[in-house]
Amino acid sequence: MMENIQLLYKLILIFLYGLFSTIWILPYIINRLAKYGYTVQDKYKRDKKKIATMGGIAILGGVLVSLSLSQIFETLSPGDTFIESSLLGKMFIFYFIVIIYALYGVIDDLFKPKKRYDKILVILGLSFPIASLITDTQLNLIFFNVELGPIYSLLIAPIYIMVVANLTNLHSGYNGLAMGTSWILLLFIGIKSFIQDGLANLIFLLPVFGALTGFLPSNLYPAKVVEGNIGSFLVGGAIGAFLLASNMEWFGVFILIPHIINFLMDTWTIVVKKQKDIKFGILRKDNTIEPPQTMKYKSLKFLLVSWFRLTERQATLILYGITFLFCVIGLFVL
Repeated sequence: MMENIQLLYKLILIFLYGLFSTIWILPYIINRLAKYGYTVQDKYKRDKKKIATMGGIAILGGVLVSLSLSQIFETLSPGDTFIESSLLGKMFIFYFIVIIYALYGVIDDLFKPKKRYDKILVILGLSFPIASLITDTQLNLIFFNVELGPIYSLLIAPIYIMVVANLTNLHSGYNGLAMGTSWILLLFIGIKSFIQDGLANLIFLLPVFGALTGFLPSNLYPAKVVEGNIGSFLVGGAIGAFLLASNMEWFGVFILIPHIINFLMDTWTIVVKKQKDIKFGILRKDNTIEPPQTMKYKSLKFLLVSWFRLTERQATLILYGITFLFCVIGLFVL
């Protein structure tokens, strides 16, 4: 009982490190980004004001602070069974992958590769270290399992992270949409992990969950800052890597169904039909959004506002609700 209390106390501290360090650093990051011109127009506001982008730097900062301070546990409690079983070394390998994705997001933000799917091949190679965290290389199908060995850890697992990161990056475009749905996903992934494995694996999740929780209030409508590709790739990489490390791949596939549908809609419109990509709709006088005529079926965000007369906030809340619904169902059926 006492060990569980101590474990819970340490996990709460890891979460709080990420939370408060992000809250503390975020105003400074926003000011510096604005000063040096890293801003974008807030397209669905009447005044079209510019807000800071690449705010995911603050999430990365919060994660790094949380990881650094978590080392205190190892230093002050070298014989702690929690530290030995969870292996801080594995956590740092996990976050090596997450940080690599964040750094790729920085490159994507700054240099904006012309070909939209080139990034898929590039970040595939960045996911190979996940192999060291994979303990089960079986592909669990409905009626039987298939042992894939290195094929799973060195091919399927990196592809899985790559896909999840891109799904997160693509499901965006409204204030708080990408990070809000990601926060919901991380919350339910944490609940599922607790149900399945108790508290132990949460040490992997809490640095990024704490940092994202600190960032989200400034990203929600009306946003003061947007995450940029650095934020979406960082969080998406963490989601994909944690699902793999916790053997929750199929749970992840299920709760990401809205993201998968969004990706398929985008692929159909841009790749198959070869429509010119138009990223933003038009703000009507009543503050509802009119989607581009050729982009109605490009994404869930445009599909919703083509079916219903919705404001940015209303559409975002509905998309939150869809993700929340799939997460709740996933907890009960998987």
